[in-house]
Amino acid sequence: MDRLRAPNGCPWDREQTHQSLAEALREEASEVLDAIAALNSDGPNEPSLYSHLCEELGDLWLQVAFHACLADEAGCFDMHDVERMIVEKLVRRHPHIFGDLVAEDSDQILASWQAIKEEEKIERGESAQKGLLEKMPASLSSIDTAVEIGHLCAKVGFDWPNIDGVLEKVAEELAELQDEDDKDNKDSQARVEAEFGDLLFSLVQWARHKKIDPDLALRKQMARFKQRFAHVEKMAQSAGGWENTDLAQMEAAWQDAKRNEGLVRDQVSGIRG
Repeated sequence: MDRLRAPNGCPWDREQTHQSLAEALREEASEVLDAIAALNSDGPNEPSLYSHLCEELGDLWLQVAFHACLADEAGCFDMHDVERMIVEKLVRRHPHIFGDLVAEDSDQILASWQAIKEEEKIERGESAQKGLLEKMPASLSSIDTAVEIGHLCAKVGFDWPNIDGVLEKVAEELAELQDEDDKDNKDSQARVEAEFGDLLFSLVQWARHKKIDPDLALRKQMARFKQRFAHVEKMAQSAGGWENTDLAQMEAAWQDAKRNEGLVRDQVSGIRG
């Protein structure tokens, strides 16, 4: 980065700022998540999948190095300061490892982590009067924001006591969405949108209770969809194009792709024995 930012370096790199790089940071983080979603969590993975994840992590790391380089030029901090601060933070927030605190389970560890974070905010002079839900980063995706809202509310006891209650809420919101969709009036579209939002939010909270990452689950689903659709597309190409195929043929190809996935899973299970 020093070479790229030098006076005789790359013109594009020399033009960049923290602000201009923000979009690239989001994109690279998203591509890392896509690479993770492509991994099989239940069995062996192709080396190419890990190679792809390694590449995407490198792209993301470049963004960290780029921002550190810009800050170094401004006389604020450099990459070594970034490394030092995260090490200090990890040590400070793990007193059960680097200190005398005894933590029996993950819940106690998370409670300690949150308490230390609050102490850090007070030391930085951040207002303790800030609303609970005003503490979230504005740049979070809508799904991640919904998850964080659930986590924060749960910490103060505003949550369903068990997952059955969440599933009942999902069923309730689905029924309300269906009911609103059946109506035919000028306000129906706005109400359908509102009910759809309620259903999505409830589904995210159900995932939270099940310890499922909804963003990762959706990314995995989209990866499966693209793989299956590629099979449909191949069928259409062999038929001479989309204009020569109908919905029944596309559905048959889709089901064939799903069956092939099942065979692969069975083979992997057999190997794992």
